[in-house]
Amino acid sequence: MNLKKIAVTAAASAVALVALANPLSAAPLTDQDKKFLASYDKVHHALVADDLAGARKAAAELGTAGDELAKSNSLDEARNAFSKLSDQAEKLATGQAGFYVVHCPMLKKDWVQTTDKIANPYGGKDMTTCGEIKK
Repeated sequence: MNLKKIAVTAAASAVALVALANPLSAAPLTDQDKKFLASYDKVHHALVADDLAGARKAAAELGTAGDELAKSNSLDEARNAFSKLSDQAEKLATGQAGFYVVHCPMLKKDWVQTTDKIANPYGGKDMTTCGEIKK
């Protein structure tokens, strides 16, 4: 193998290692994605505060995606509907700057938030700090 081929092979290997160490960032969010995440964040904060009326109002901003939560008659119903919205929010927010995906090991639920200070929407005021940021 000549010196030029060795250099090209070494350079290709280095590029491959960098790509593995630093995966490509997530695709840019569309305006619709940003709107969804902003309304989702409002629902999140309302549920952390045990505010069913606020959660329902914020869910209405989500259009048909928020219908189930907007029609919830209890915090338990709202939190179950929020769990479904969290799946979509997690897909959008993963890899995006300014978003944290959090997991509650006790309730085995995930959600997205915009700060690294844990604010659990599933356990009510009694469990607001239960959770850990997923890596």
